[in-house]
Amino acid sequence: MKMRSPLKKSSLYAFLAIGALALASIGCHSIQKEEPVPKNAPSHYKNESQAPNASASSWRSLFESAELNALLERAEKNNLDLQAAWQSVLASQAIIRRVRSDRLPQANIGGSGERFNNADSLASDGSGESGERFDADLRAAWELDLFGRIRSNTRAAAANAAAEEALYKDLMFSLQADVASLYFQINSLQSEIEILERSRQTRAESLLLIEERLKAGTVSELAVAQTASLFATAESRLYALKRIQNGLLYSLAALLGETPSSFSLAPKALQANPPVAPSGLPSELLTRRPDIRRAEFQLEEASALLGAARADYFPRITLSGILGFASRDWDSLFNSGSEFDAYGPAVSLPIFQSGRLKASKAQAKANLERQRLLYRNAIIEAVTEVEILLQSIRLRAAQREAIARSVEATNNARRISDLQYKRGISDFITALDAERSALDAEQLSEQVRREQFIDTINLIRALGGSW
Repeated sequence: MKMRSPLKKSSLYAFLAIGALALASIGCHSIQKEEPVPKNAPSHYKNESQAPNASASSWRSLFESAELNALLERAEKNNLDLQAAWQSVLASQAIIRRVRSDRLPQANIGGSGERFNNADSLASDGSGESGERFDADLRAAWELDLFGRIRSNTRAAAANAAAEEALYKDLMFSLQADVASLYFQINSLQSEIEILERSRQTRAESLLLIEERLKAGTVSELAVAQTASLFATAESRLYALKRIQNGLLYSLAALLGETPSSFSLAPKALQANPPVAPSGLPSELLTRRPDIRRAEFQLEEASALLGAARADYFPRITLSGILGFASRDWDSLFNSGSEFDAYGPAVSLPIFQSGRLKASKAQAKANLERQRLLYRNAIIEAVTEVEILLQSIRLRAAQREAIARSVEATNNARRISDLQYKRGISDFITALDAERSALDAEQLSEQVRREQFIDTINLIRALGGSW
């Protein structure tokens, strides 16, 4: 083969020597990778519980519900938003492979065929040339990543893929928390519904009794009106709770990738209490949070993109070559004498870019600072969320203890009022007031327990999946 490169051998050797020196000094030109900012999470939480330490390999085991576990598995398998997020993860992983391929040699096979007829005025002898030409060639090129541009882009793509995976896990945690929260709300509402159903039945019986006494003239119409009002109030509350419960059931069906007509769940009155968060929760739990991990990866991506922007100021050195065949006759295209080749290095050095490189670098620096601030803010918001939930759980526990005393007192007052009414010591209105107060206390107790479950589930999510 004949060397048809415009460079002489001595020039080529000199150029390759310069390239070797550049390779040897690559450490001097590599772009420094920005380090993530320190995690400024606290060493402890202000509102920690004083409960004994406890641990669980999986947060699901804290609730000991086989039915909940089955619902979670269905949601993880069938939720459409989660499936779409996973496709984003796969796409970002494919981008890594595409960007990484720029570091390796590239080769292409090509061919062409043409019929030409040159103008007579362009020929030296005044007569144009016509004919056919056929080409077939193999072209190869390899960019030497001496200054880290491709490596920086690869790091950026890897960080972006990690951020997408963290987003997927964040959606997974949110989905799990939503499913568990809806499940316990539905069952808690069932407990409240059963309280109201018992109250409605009792008040229906009382209404029949008081109407009979009105006919006998032993009670006034006011007592009948009060009893009828309490009965209607119980019914109204009952329908309102069933409406809310059905809405939550439909929302749960959507999370499981189903429609209300295809989903079925028989609510059961909630009997258990939420697990108690242990004391001494380590701040390192926050680092497991997918949203913080995502912010950290986005910071790494911004750092790598700044490195790529800096590398654009340096030369791009490419080794390329071509090996092919050319002929005026297709039959003789691959015969001896039709071959040609060319190879050599190429250098591209930015001289004048009208401020494009400077603007790109400024954009990358601003984006890096933005991601640094968002990362710090994500940690602050996470710590704040945990503190809010811890104090809410602590105060709700105290509230429920007080309500428990209220339930006991109102039930005792209801029993005494009913007994006094039957003995003729007090009137029926007093007994009805005691009944109303007892019902309100029982409902409020169940409502607070429902909120305790919601806060506990949100705390587990806020701590990265468990404690």
